[in-house]
Amino acid sequence: MSVAHLHQIRVRYAETDQMGVAHHSACVAWLEEARIEWLRARGRSYRELEAGGLLMPVVELSIRYFKTLRFDDVATLSTTAVCPGPTRITFTTAVLIGEQRCLEGVVTVAAVDPSGRPVRIPPDLRS
Repeated sequence: MSVAHLHQIRVRYAETDQMGVAHHSACVAWLEEARIEWLRARGRSYRELEAGGLLMPVVELSIRYFKTLRFDDVATLSTTAVCPGPTRITFTTAVLIGEQRCLEGVVTVAAVDPSGRPVRIPPDLRS
């Protein structure tokens, strides 16, 4: 497993319900942000990958909730990635407030070309 990439977010008011609790739908966007920042930390932007013909659609997503996040909480997204095969990357992101795990998301993306055919993950992302 790769070294964790850390990225901070602040729960926005628009991401909460009437009680000020972060809505579960916001978590999917946080997981996407975590993946994009993981790539950026490795010197690759998702925009550049797409422009080069490499697309990464989500093929599997799961989220486990442990503790509620609320409006204005500052959370750390701790993301690691593994390649279970030549054409997929699985990202695991823990959303933490301090040392407290609030949720964990696991997202698998497939590497495909613009026609949807599987392609190999570039070597620099596999390592």
